[in-house]
This record gives sequence, C-alpha cells and structure tokens, in this order.
Amino acid sequence: MSMRKLVRTILMIALFLASQVGGLSAAEEPTTQDTTEALLELLEHEPDNVDALSQLYAIYMRQGNYGEAQRYALRIFDVAEESGDAHTRMLADSYIGQSYLAMDGYDSAYNYLNDAICLWNTIDSADRTDETYSAIYTAYNGLGIYAVTIDMDFGKAIDYFLKGLKLAEVRQDYLDYAVLGSNLVVVYNLREDPDGLKYALEVYRYGKESGNTYIIYCGAHVSAIMYFLKGDLVNAEKYLNEAMSLVDRYFDRMGVYCLYARLQDAKGRKSEAEKYYRLAVEYIDEESVPTAISIYLSYGEYLFGEGRYAECIGMLDRGIDLAVSRGNRLYTYRLYELKSRAYEALGRLDSALDAYRLFHSESVGVFNIERERSVNELTRKYENERHERELQQHNVLIMKKNQELLIASFVIVAIIAVSVVSWMMYRRKNRMYMQIARRYKAAVDREEQLEQRIDELSKAASGAGKYSNSSLKEDSRSELFGRLESLMKDDRLYCEKNLTRERVADALGSNRTYLSQIINDKAGCSFFQYINSFRIEDAIRQLSDPSNDIPLKALADELGFSSLASFYKAFQEKVGMPPAKYREKIVEISRSGN
Repeated sequence: MSMRKLVRTILMIALFLASQVGGLSAAEEPTTQDTTEALLELLEHEPDNVDALSQLYAIYMRQGNYGEAQRYALRIFDVAEESGDAHTRMLADSYIGQSYLAMDGYDSAYNYLNDAICLWNTIDSADRTDETYSAIYTAYNGLGIYAVTIDMDFGKAIDYFLKGLKLAEVRQDYLDYAVLGSNLVVVYNLREDPDGLKYALEVYRYGKESGNTYIIYCGAHVSAIMYFLKGDLVNAEKYLNEAMSLVDRYFDRMGVYCLYARLQDAKGRKSEAEKYYRLAVEYIDEESVPTAISIYLSYGEYLFGEGRYAECIGMLDRGIDLAVSRGNRLYTYRLYELKSRAYEALGRLDSALDAYRLFHSESVGVFNIERERSVNELTRKYENERHERELQQHNVLIMKKNQELLIASFVIVAIIAVSVVSWMMYRRKNRMYMQIARRYKAAVDREEQLEQRIDELSKAASGAGKYSNSSLKEDSRSELFGRLESLMKDDRLYCEKNLTRERVADALGSNRTYLSQIINDKAGCSFFQYINSFRIEDAIRQLSDPSNDIPLKALADELGFSSLASFYKAFQEKVGMPPAKYREKIVEISRSGN
C-alpha cells in the first residue's frame, strides 16, 4: 500500500468503529518514528510541502495526538491562504474539522467540514484531484459522525455517508468505500434497521475481490453486526470469526470482542461471554466514545441478566460518566433505564426512582427529536410532491391547453393525491400522539409504583424529606437546591399563581440572583422553565388518569398558569401534543386495555 493510500485510510478515522484506523499490518507498516523524522527533516528544507504536512497530520491522528495533528493541519491552512489554492484550502478545512471532531470541538468541526463541502462545490469536476477527493470523503464522513453524535439525526448521517460512498464507488476508491460503508452500517445498527446488511456485504465483497485484508476485516465485522441484529446467529458467527482472525492486525478489538461476547451469550455460552466482555473492557479506548459506551451498556445488560446488580451499576456508571463528560446522548437513556432496574432489584428504591426519572427525561428528549424529524420529513415529502404536481400541471396546461377533459382528470388526480397525502399525515400524526401518550403514561405509572414502594418501606425515614439523604449536602449550593426541590415536589409551591423569584427566594431564605444561578447550574434552565417543568409534569400525571375529568381551564388555574393559552403552549412544547389530545389518547388507551 502506498504512503498516500495509508494517509487517506488514516484520515477517514471511523470513529464509530475505532479511534484509530490503520490500513497496514505490523509487518507491512514503515517505522513511524523513522517516517516522522524523515518528514520533519524534509519540512526544514521545504516548510510549505503539503504532502509532508499531510503525512505528519495523519501519523499524529493515528497516534491519537489530535492537538499535534491539528497543528500541521493549520500549517496547511496557512499555505492555502498564501497560495490561494482552493484544493489545498479544502484539504486543510477537512483536516482541521476532523481533528476538532476527534477532540469534541463539535461547533468548530461542523464549520470547517461544511467549509470543505462548500469549496468542493466551487471546484470544477474536471479539476478535482486525488487530494480533493480525499478531503470530500473526510468531510462527508465527519459530518455523518456529527449528525449522529450531536444532532442524533440518523437520516442525515446516512445521507452524508451515502454521498461519500457513491463518490468512492465511482472512482473505485475501495479503501475509502470500506470506511464510509462501515460507518453507514453502524448507523443502520443504531437505528436497529437490518437494511444495512446490503452495504456490509458490499464492503466484504470488495475486500475479497481486491484481496485487501483490511477491507475484508471491515466487511466481515459490519456483516456480523447486521446478521446479529437480524437474529441470524449462524451467519453472524461465520463473519465474526473471520473478523476475529484479523483483529490483531487492525483496530477496534473492543468492538469485535463485545460483539463476540454478545454472540456467545445468545448461544448460552456464559463463561466464554464473560471472558470476552472482560477483554472488551480491557481494550476500551475512550476516544471512540459511542463504541466504548455501548460496551459498558452491553456488559451491564449481561451482568444484570446474571443477577450481579451491584457490578451492573458500576459498569453502567462508567458508561454514564463517559457519556456525560463527552456530551454523547446516544445510549444515555438506556443506561439510566437499566440502572433503575438494577437499583430496584437491590431494593434501593430511592435510587431506582432517581435513575428512572433521568431515563424518562433522556428518552423523551430522544423521542421528541425523532418525532419532530418524522413529521418534518413527511411535510417535506408532501411539499416536494406538491411542487412536482404544480410543475406537471403547468406543463400540461402548456402542452394540452385545449384538452379540457385531460386537465380536469389531472386536477381530480391531484386532488385525490393531496387528500391521500393529507390523510397519511393525519394517520401518522395520530399514531405519533398515541406513542407519546403511551410513553408518558408508562412513565407516570412506573414513578407511582416506585414511590408507593418507597413510602411503604421507608415511612419512618420520611421526616427529613425524600431527598435529604442524598448527596445534596455536599456544599451549600447543593443543599439549597435540595431544599428548592423539596419545596416543589413536596409542598407544590409551583402551584402558586404569579410565582416570582422573590417569593421562592424568600421561602428558601436566599436572594433571587443566587436562586437563578443555582437553578441554571443544577437544572440547566431558567427560573420560569424550571417552574413550568413541575407544572407540566403534574398536568401529565393528572391527565394520565382516565378517570380524572377536571376541566382543562380549571387544571391550568390549579397548577398556577396565568391563562389557558399559556398552559396549552407549555404543554405542547414539552409533550409534543395539546393537553386535550393527550387526554383523548389516554382514554383510548384505557378503553383498549393497552
């Protein structure tokens, strides 16, 4: 493999699969130290040598030294600024964006990667070089990763990976195809969508046809992932065994070992599963955040199934700590949900309730993102169809202006099409409302169940308040926030009409400025958002009871809202549907017995 190919392979960095991607075995790879020294010596004589700067960038990225890698990317940027060369500037933008992405500098990463794509669109297709294509692959790959880890937009991520994939296929850049294709399959796996299998098998096929063991490894790994998702354990084991035979030569031992452990667990081979879960944890590279978190979750699920609840919680906490520190929300709701179940199994119901509330908060956030995207996608589809029909109608009027019957028929078809699309939108929205109602009702029922068990088992300890024995007394800020939570949850202070910061601060013996700082620090929102969150949670609890027929205006007044309109607006923003519609769906669920 040429050094240029090695550079391109490293630059793709499949962050879902590993923190570092290498395209060479240890036997084939030149000594990194020798290569680095030779490149540094070259730069002493040719400080603006873009190829040498690119190779050093790639070496440091592969080593995980992202700050040093970025330093060389910025030097390429300076060269591009001096020369005014769009190709070099695009290369620099893609490198800088990728290095920021590796260091969790997401906003900067997004800006630089987008700049690279903007430059790509200005360069004539006949003038695009190998470096330009390498840059566009890197940009599409990076933006795909950004779409998943930050936007949690799997559809957008798939679009980015597919754009890069198609370019790589046309140019027969199969190494780049393997990395983009592997990341694409991982996104399908995150969506629990087995349609990614065709791309996985395509990567594997290209590997076999080219005889490239690196591509074979990528294809075997992601094919095993897809077959395991489909429940086809025979084929999953077949491809995974091939990946296992190559894992020492390449990367992502943790991911391969974790999948192998899950496969062994599914086959009832517990000791073998335990062995490989431990190996997966041993090889965890926390620069590859999604994979690392998924391993903590998978191992936690295994430990829970074995009844080792304390160990399970410890493993989940490691995943939660990593997710929170790196701002990655892909798995956090599942970590909290399993943690709640583990605490419940241990009889620690206070902790179970706390973890469940965090799960509910996270899962609702994820669900709301998907809900809005689902509606927006359908709306965009409708708008596109409407635009196409308008164009068709315009053409028909020009070409067939004397054929009134044909035009009338077209109009009728258009009306029917609009009606069908509108009906589909209504049906989809109705199903979405039912899903939302079921989700919230399940959360309310679960919280009530845990609270009832807590009351039954710990009434004697209730004098100090439900939250007094937590870690809220670690410092005065936490202690104040604990008392604030008690005022809201126990005394329902939020129900007061025209509740002000001054009123709450007086009740706490504090001042309004300090109160606002505490809420912003501990709850991550403003005072009024904080108050309204309790009001809406209370409304959800009451409306989740199908026998509760309190008029909505009276409920709004009871909860402290200044008007019915402000109640409707706050409820819609939080839940995603009007309170009247939520009540209607709860009644439907009650009648159906689901």
